[in-house]
Amino acid sequence: MEDLIFQNLGFLGTLIFISAYFPQIKHLLRVKDSTGISIFSWIIWLVGALLLLIYAIHNRDLVFISLTALETLALLSVIILALKYQKK
Repeated sequence: MEDLIFQNLGFLGTLIFISAYFPQIKHLLRVKDSTGISIFSWIIWLVGALLLLIYAIHNRDLVFISLTALETLALLSVIILALKYQKK
């Protein structure tokens, strides 16, 4: 029972953590301009998330797998939108 409580807390934390990406994604979609966004830093963040995802899968940690998988998708979304709306 205790494990289930902590797992649910972990999933709640995952949702809160991932929700932090939505304002950036929403902003990029609304203004269609990525001026001021360092794509390189987002790529570094993505590489880190992918490495953590591999680690989480290896350890079979469902909460950590969920967190890093969703983070990877959110990071990819930001990077793709930033590249799409980059001023040339």
